[in-house]
Amino acid sequence: MLVGAVVPKVQSSLLPRLVQSIDRAVVAVTAENVALVAVEPVRQYTDKGVVAVKTPFKVQLGEGKLYAWCSCGLSKKQPFCDGAHKAVGMTPVRFKMEESREVWLCGCKQTNDRPFCDGTHKTDAVQNTELGQNVAA
Repeated sequence: MLVGAVVPKVQSSLLPRLVQSIDRAVVAVTAENVALVAVEPVRQYTDKGVVAVKTPFKVQLGEGKLYAWCSCGLSKKQPFCDGAHKAVGMTPVRFKMEESREVWLCGCKQTNDRPFCDGTHKTDAVQNTELGQNVAA
């Protein structure tokens, strides 16, 4: 956690961009400097994201349609992307169905067959992980 950091005098034209780039922070701005007063702890994300749920999603997908599967585990529209990945620098898995069919999309985000479920959610590692957290290495 970063608390009480002080940034040297900044051109006033840069302040809006600087303040926007500081996520979840309390910022004190004066004519002489910008003080970062408090920042929430930064959650670490693995390349597979955090566990959203511990079961897969059974969904009917349409032929020729483009989908964006949430890979970070933060979307409120699971199993699909809602843009929440932007906060952690990840990207969704985009895919197109060649035929209409029912599929199981991964909910734990740990599958090796992204975006499809490969049964990884059944492992003790996933089942012992709290929702919203990384699976222990």
